Amino acid sequence: MSVETMIAAVEKWIGTGEPNAIQAWYRERNGADYNGNFAWCDATITRAAVESGEYDAVCHGTDYAYTVAHAQRFKEAGEWTAMTAGIAKSGIRRGDVIFFDWAGSSSIGAIDHVGIVTSVSADHRYVYTVEGNTANICARRVRTVEEIAGFGRPKYKSEPKPATGSTGSTSKRPQVSLSRLVKAFKTDPPKKGTLVSYAGVQPVEDALVAERLLAKGYADGHAGTATRSAYTLLQERYGFTGKDADGIPGSTSLKRLAAKHGFDVVA
Repeated sequence: MSVETMIAAVEKWIGTGEPNAIQAWYRERNGADYNGNFAWCDATITRAAVESGEYDAVCHGTDYAYTVAHAQRFKEAGEWTAMTAGIAKSGIRRGDVIFFDWAGSSSIGAIDHVGIVTSVSADHRYVYTVEGNTANICARRVRTVEEIAGFGRPKYKSEPKPATGSTGSTSKRPQVSLSRLVKAFKTDPPKKGTLVSYAGVQPVEDALVAERLLAKGYADGHAGTATRSAYTLLQERYGFTGKDADGIPGSTSLKRLAAKHGFDVVA
């Protein structure tokens, strides 16, 4: 039991839509107040904490669906860091429970959402996460300092490994299969709400958002028409033309995007 088992427990839910087993599980534990399609980002963290044996460390022995209460509990335990000095100086790392305020404050009372940190880019511009209930699925995300309110640092049973991509790092970066990605780009429907065919689409979409080629609302894990159009723009930016700029990822363009945005390309 450790930070790695906690992260693995969250990652197994990647691609899950709604309604889902996480919501049903949380409802069984906490009653009818959680009937219906309630927000389940923190329920995802709670379930993973229970499954990984890190419930006391991550949740202090309490189930959480309300992100503000969860962050406040970290603060009461002396395990809270507000994101007021930037990503590098904050020391945020793999295994931290990360909280977001879409309005850009570091106020606990304004928190909207939660996830878990999987790594931090070497230049400290991006934090890579897994989050439940993001665009109605559980998915990998790439976050910037403007979105982060702060983070809680659980006292895991074993210490987490470094999260940055610097020399000596053992961080685990998202792995994107080129062959599976190409298949998704060719077959995924543009319609939202259907199951994600391949979770590796998400880090690519998040990178396209960071490149200002794709609107955040379309970064939903589906390689639909908007995502394919955005990838065409990326290929053109990289100097590809004609059939080489058809919106289907190729090895050269994908590896270049991956090197900049913190994921790895595999076969």
